[in-house]
Amino acid sequence: MIALVSLRSSSQTTSLSELDPWLKKSMTWKSSTLNKKLPLKIYFFADRTDNPDGDEVIVYLKNKAWDRIGQESDLSILRDYIQKKLIVITVDYGKEAQAVSPYFDKDLHDLLKSVYGFKTESLLKDIHLMPKDFRCFFLPEGYRVATNLVYWEIDKHGVYGTLEFIMKSYNEGIVPKYPGLKTVSSPGEMVDRKGNSFDYKIKMDIVYPSQPKKKLPVIFLSETMSTRNPNDQPSNYVPHFAGFTTRGYVYVTMGHCFNPCVTHFFHFGPFTLDHENGYACYTAAMRYLNANADKYSMNTDHIGGIGYSKGEYAITRLSDPNHESRKEEVQKFKGFPDGTPEPQPWQGYSSKIQAGMQGMGMGLFETEYITPDYVPNLIVCGEQDREVITEAHHVFVKKCEDLGVNHLGLFMKGLGHALPYDYDERMGVDRYQLVHDFFDRYLKVEEKLPPVFLVVSPFNNKKDVSDSSAISVQFAPVMDERSILENKGIRIIRTNTNKEVNGSWKVSHGGTKFTFIPDQPFHKNELYQINVTSQVKDKAGTRLAKEKIVKFKVADK
Repeated sequence: MIALVSLRSSSQTTSLSELDPWLKKSMTWKSSTLNKKLPLKIYFFADRTDNPDGDEVIVYLKNKAWDRIGQESDLSILRDYIQKKLIVITVDYGKEAQAVSPYFDKDLHDLLKSVYGFKTESLLKDIHLMPKDFRCFFLPEGYRVATNLVYWEIDKHGVYGTLEFIMKSYNEGIVPKYPGLKTVSSPGEMVDRKGNSFDYKIKMDIVYPSQPKKKLPVIFLSETMSTRNPNDQPSNYVPHFAGFTTRGYVYVTMGHCFNPCVTHFFHFGPFTLDHENGYACYTAAMRYLNANADKYSMNTDHIGGIGYSKGEYAITRLSDPNHESRKEEVQKFKGFPDGTPEPQPWQGYSSKIQAGMQGMGMGLFETEYITPDYVPNLIVCGEQDREVITEAHHVFVKKCEDLGVNHLGLFMKGLGHALPYDYDERMGVDRYQLVHDFFDRYLKVEEKLPPVFLVVSPFNNKKDVSDSSAISVQFAPVMDERSILENKGIRIIRTNTNKEVNGSWKVSHGGTKFTFIPDQPFHKNELYQINVTSQVKDKAGTRLAKEKIVKFKVADK
């Protein structure tokens, strides 16, 4: 068992001057969210980067206003990573209370862009350091990262026929494009670009508090990149995960069950092994987390997963709370016996998760794995994504609707193949804030956070509302229905008379969405308001933090 430290170590105040021999650059960096300059330092063990692929990067975020969870000293952590020849960057936010997710997450993305020189000058340009694409880890003070942790091995745990499938794709898709490679007749003869035997290991990285005073809930990314980029890449806005860590999460990047031809060469047609091995692979990842919960300070009773595009399938399968008894893969390799060369790893541990967010990518066959007791999920899709994906999204959401699943469908105006961010004018929500509010309510259970509004329709100050509109309020987490239906926790008021509108309520989405249908149409060209009172509470008995009033105006035609 890990030792949970209750008092802040005095060593945390130790000067970092011991690191000065490795200091390559000291400067100020402009925080766009705080509109002020912050001290930034860059350390490296040698004079320059020798690795032709570049070196991994640590961005270490210091802020005395945070509740520091990891109690290991900054000096100990930073010295270790410098000596391991990682590029170490420290950014000191002093005592800025607003320097926490989601408020300052744009800073995290700006820092990522600055490391790689994306549409800005690189922080590393003048000091002969090259960062590895795009292996940049953001660590709140007191955190560490464990990289390349093997949780599943294709040659040991993949079904019979997997290696033959890989060999066929190697002979047909890789060999013709690389002079010098030869067609092989045995999987053991396949080699990578450097002539080394194939690596069949599926890996993950874990960002975690070191010597913590408590265990933390877990958020994991079901990766879409063979390099397991923890923050995607600078051209995409994905600071979500770096942000989660600053607010008390352990963050895991879970490697995809790729055909190793992708990891060793390039992305091509038969890129995934998900259809024949995905269930086994991703349940093994969750069991690995449970088996190592103490080592990495994880409260594995509260795990949330995010995956879109090729990363979606893992979330789809794991979101079925009874998936452990439904072990089938999507399909089998024809002509091969059932079973695997070795038993599945980490047996005896749970593979359950408690919440998810997923966006279409792998196909409509996934809808068969949606169950009425599906864990809470955000189902996301950019309206500018490919038509085949947007159509599949609507089918997926409809299946959730039909089964009464606890979910929220986000068809995101103005976005394409992306995770949620920006304000959605159609829904009247900050999508980025919504993601964090959602996961906090289902994963930070022990903090007893007040319930939160995810979406209200019509949203505040909306005009030209149809007189026949229904009114809906969707919360997180699951609510106490009686507080709304019996205690009139939500009241619809006609403003000019200050009288309550009569109507009926419908409860859906697993007890999170409440829809009001008025007995009579709303009066044209009049103001109404939705009063959500302090009577409203969730299933655990926690009440709203404060009352909310939403005003809207009915159209005059």
